[in-house]
Amino acid sequence: MVEYKPATTALSVDVELMDPRVKELFLYWRSLADPPSLPHWGGASGKGFNLLNVAPDILSILTIVDTGPNPEDYIYRYWGSGRFLFLGNRPDPTGRPILEGLAGANAANVLQQYRQVYQSGEPVLMQNTWTLDNGLVAECQTLRLPLAADDGDGVGKIVAVTKFLQHADEIRRLEE
Repeated sequence: MVEYKPATTALSVDVELMDPRVKELFLYWRSLADPPSLPHWGGASGKGFNLLNVAPDILSILTIVDTGPNPEDYIYRYWGSGRFLFLGNRPDPTGRPILEGLAGANAANVLQQYRQVYQSGEPVLMQNTWTLDNGLVAECQTLRLPLAADDGDGVGKIVAVTKFLQHADEIRRLEE
């Protein structure tokens, strides 16, 4: 397996810039928010942001991460089955810290994005591109959304969705 590190660009959190599936998740999250308060984590089917209200194709590219002030506090609570191409030969990272669950070339960058959301309480939208050896450019969009801490003070969890826009099949082949 060849490990490629994407070039990451921050985008404005604007529905006009979002892939339709990313936009759908954002609109669901926003419908639950009562600014300045964040939506709460509802688990599979509870009150607040819950997994039963997310379309199956979006669930497959979704993660839920527990947060905290320290890097080791960022633990994958949920890892969608469609995200396997990010793992290469690594096992499902559910229940493991981000820094252990992802390949080294990307883990620090991903953690930094989660920490930004944790500290700001604001969503982030990122564009990731990989220039591959065959000249193709693989591209995906990632949205990270804060959920309120159980006590309502700050961010307790972060929902993230990553949607490939082009050449996911090429990335998948490289990871096999």
